[in-house]
Parts: sequence; C-alpha cells; structure tokens
Amino acid sequence: MEGPLSKWTNLVNGWQYRWFVLDISLGVLSYYTSKEKMMRGDRRGCVKLKNAQVGIDDEDDSTFTITVDHKTFHFQARNSDERQKWLDALQEARDLHTQNYALLNQTNRLLEHPCSLSEFDRRIVEADAFLQILIDQHEQLVSHIPSSDECRPEIMGAVTFRMQVSQSHISSY
Repeated sequence: MEGPLSKWTNLVNGWQYRWFVLDISLGVLSYYTSKEKMMRGDRRGCVKLKNAQVGIDDEDDSTFTITVDHKTFHFQARNSDERQKWLDALQEARDLHTQNYALLNQTNRLLEHPCSLSEFDRRIVEADAFLQILIDQHEQLVSHIPSSDECRPEIMGAVTFRMQVSQSHISSY
C-alpha cells in the first residue's frame, strides 16, 4: 500500500505532507517528502512495524499513531475511510512480521536442544501446527494482494520466498 499521509514533526511543530510506502515483506513503513522522491529512492525515513502498537488518536477521525521502541509517530489521513485502510494494512503487516519472527525464534530454540523420542514426536506435532499457521497466513495474505496489473511481482515473490524459507526451516527439523 502506498499513498499520502501527513506526519507530525517536532522540528517544524506541525503536520508535514509525506508519501508513504508500506512494504509488507519487510514489515517497514517508509516515507518520502514527495511521490517523485519515492520514485528516485530518496527516502526520508522509515518505521519498523515488528512489535509496534498501532492506535487511534482521540483528536479526530483521521489521525492514528504507531508506537515502537518507546517512540510514537503521529499520522493524519485525509478522512476516516483512508485512515481505516491504513490501519488495516499496517496491522496486517505488523502481525505477519511479528508472528513470523516469533515462529522462527521458536523453531530455532527447538533445534538447539537434543531430546528424547517422545519429546521429538511432540516437537514434530508442534512444528506441524506452526507450519499450518504459516500456510493459513500465506493464503490470507495472497488473497489480499490484488491480481492482474495492480499486483506488484516483488510482493508475491517475497511472500512466496518467506513461505519457502519457513517451510525449509520446519522441514529440516
């Protein structure tokens, strides 16, 4: 997802127009001073979404916040509908990135310790459950990506690659 939002800046003490790009595969919300600068790759900054809290400001129906690593970013959409689209996309990206990170950590922890045959069987069942969660998340994500010309091939490639990496981690187990 990409588009214009205003971002609160303390430097100027006010709302500043920015062009935002949500990279679901990386779990990052990047921003640029304009769409033209985005096309040139001149990024102004980014917000990592892993473990972020996405919230609604009580100020009005178009503002929202992202809090991560004890820092809060304030954003303003053009209207409540646009805000809701951003909130849904941000929460989905955050959840996907956070859950996959936790899943890989759990898998790595399981692989570090030798175990008995019964413990191994229990871990296989657990790994299979995690794999099913990944498959369900992958299918849900793919169903939300527009088909045809609108679909950016790099998003589909990244999603498929992430799924293959996760499956290979579990398969090697």
